[in-house]
Amino acid sequence: HSKMPLVILTVVAMTIFSACSTSSSLLSEDQQRAQLLDKSLICPVCPGETIDRSQVVLAKQMQVIVREQVQEGRSDAQIRQFFVDRYGERVLAAPPIEGINLFMWIVPPAGFVLGLIALYAVTKSMVRRPVGMELPTSAIGSAHDSEIEAYLKLVDKELSKIGDPTDGLERNDVEGNRNG
Repeated sequence: HSKMPLVILTVVAMTIFSACSTSSSLLSEDQQRAQLLDKSLICPVCPGETIDRSQVVLAKQMQVIVREQVQEGRSDAQIRQFFVDRYGERVLAAPPIEGINLFMWIVPPAGFVLGLIALYAVTKSMVRRPVGMELPTSAIGSAHDSEIEAYLKLVDKELSKIGDPTDGLERNDVEGNRNG
């Protein structure tokens, strides 16, 4: 008895899945074409919103015109041109790849590729150390080490004088030099 709800749930899920996957095939070819055209046209009243998403009256009228022209047998290009003639190229969701629009289609991908190349070059130069850079670094390191050794000798000398009565006078002189 415990497996019965699982079987029923599986059958219901398969039925829903098959209904969802076949829903597009239930539409006629003309209706599918009209929906694709709706997605390729921008509503002139709602910037950035295609007529298939817009709830404006003008968008609904444009959908009716698309379906009428599909039934009349016009091509997708002719239907798009019909709307371009009335509203301009801004009505197209994807502008044609020509003229200044060609520039707008090429620049973003080219910029992305150039950015990746620059990132690769910078990363590679940061990882790789030039051979000539090692000598000055070691010379600077040895000069720095000798300065530290001299300072440590001075500290040792001062620490050895801690028990000396003349220590307070000398210590003030050293502190005065440090602060001044």
